[in-house]
Amino acid sequence: MIDGRNTDNVIAKEFNQEQKNAWFSLRSKSFLHNIDTFYYSVLLEEDFTGDSKNKNVLHLRQYFEKFKLEDFCDVVPLSFPGCSVQLNYRAFTFSGMYKYCIECPDVFDIFIADSVPSEVTSQIVVQLRSRPLWLDTTIGAFEYSYDVVKSVCAFFGLHILEVKENRVDYAWHTNYLQNPEKFFRIDNFSRMQVSRYKSVQYLYHFKPGDNYENDYIALGKRSDKCFVRIYLKSKEVIEQQAKPWFLQIWKNNGLISEYDFWVYDKLYELGRWNLLDTVRLQYYIEYGSDEYIKAQCRNLIESGTPNYEAISMLANRLTPRVTLITNVEFQTTRKSSKSYCLLEKEDNKKYGEASRIYDYMDNRRLITEYLTRATLRLVDPDTDVNKSRCDYCAFWAALRAAKQMEVRRTKHHIKMVREYSRNKDIEKVKKRMLHSVVTYGLYSKGINDDDVAKDALDALVMLNDNDLQAMKRYKIRKTIEFNQDDLAHPAAVSPPGFGLINLESGEIYDG
Repeated sequence: MIDGRNTDNVIAKEFNQEQKNAWFSLRSKSFLHNIDTFYYSVLLEEDFTGDSKNKNVLHLRQYFEKFKLEDFCDVVPLSFPGCSVQLNYRAFTFSGMYKYCIECPDVFDIFIADSVPSEVTSQIVVQLRSRPLWLDTTIGAFEYSYDVVKSVCAFFGLHILEVKENRVDYAWHTNYLQNPEKFFRIDNFSRMQVSRYKSVQYLYHFKPGDNYENDYIALGKRSDKCFVRIYLKSKEVIEQQAKPWFLQIWKNNGLISEYDFWVYDKLYELGRWNLLDTVRLQYYIEYGSDEYIKAQCRNLIESGTPNYEAISMLANRLTPRVTLITNVEFQTTRKSSKSYCLLEKEDNKKYGEASRIYDYMDNRRLITEYLTRATLRLVDPDTDVNKSRCDYCAFWAALRAAKQMEVRRTKHHIKMVREYSRNKDIEKVKKRMLHSVVTYGLYSKGINDDDVAKDALDALVMLNDNDLQAMKRYKIRKTIEFNQDDLAHPAAVSPPGFGLINLESGEIYDG
């Protein structure tokens, strides 16, 4: 479906109907719900207190203690019997008490305590990363990590007593609001929100003219039982230059159009949200028809001192506004979820010590219904004189009605997301390398007029044997750190078409 807002601009009038359908179609007022963060804790039978004499606990401490010696890097590959998952030991401490970290790159982290203050404190905490939660399912990601936890425990002779949720973040990504500044304006939000929170934190960003952007709203504190945040997810992805696969997921689910994806894709490489309107002008330069207008766009973009207000005005006249993605997120902790009266499922008893996790996930709809009704709800204040009895506003009613069925992505979609994310990372590293080459040339040769191609060649020929050995060690380390599935095959990168000759050995390195 083509949103009417996408047609009131110059380029939409230049496009035929087929082009408009291809570039501007999306599912308006849509929600994409998922669990974005999932931590679970594992309680073991063994005594992990500071003065423990348990031989298996002592074995675990001795095993991990060796990684603190100077001979070891801060990332070391690990393997356990019966476990084929790529694992590393990483020198990382979580929450002070959990001093040992086993990671599966980009998938999960297992944090193991050196000691705990009491027998009721969980000795293991597992964090599931965002990507497997969005590409697989929460249960699928849990089972994949829990199989590894069981293998690790079996290796050390440890016995699992109980597994329970620790922290769960419920996220709703939506394109429903295309003017969040107006919807979440302080006075309007105050009239709509019904909750027990005593204060709301706002973050604003001023735009050209008298406009502003509402970046972030937070209710409560991160240490509370439930912390709520509402913010521009699309802006976060661009500025943090992390999780580019969200762009692909949004497009695949119709939250953004092909046009939005094109703009976000270019903007991600720049990493600066304030260049959004500049990229929109670049879109017109590439796909527009009027050469005079294209010249205007180039003049504004290439100006030594960009006039962002003029750029914004021209971008709004020439191209559609980019679809914004807002995230509404409830961060819940164990302090909150331990009080939930879950409906227990008889079939889940077969999972033994992990049955709580399955019961928890089977109660997901009830939990989110409670969070979006009793913890925070947004209402239409005109529907009743008593605010607590008011009906939900249209936005909140749509959020509560969003589908919550967990569906594994197809292999085709997972491949698309992986390849897109990898290509974005390649471009990011390449850009960083190019900047470093230029900076190195200025440091080593001083201010000069050399061609940048010569700067690149000079940087390479300056490498000595020690540099190459250091690069070799670094390559081995990075090979361990990266997810092997993501880098199983070469990326489709065009060869540069030139080579270098080692003047001492005569060896040719082809590009």
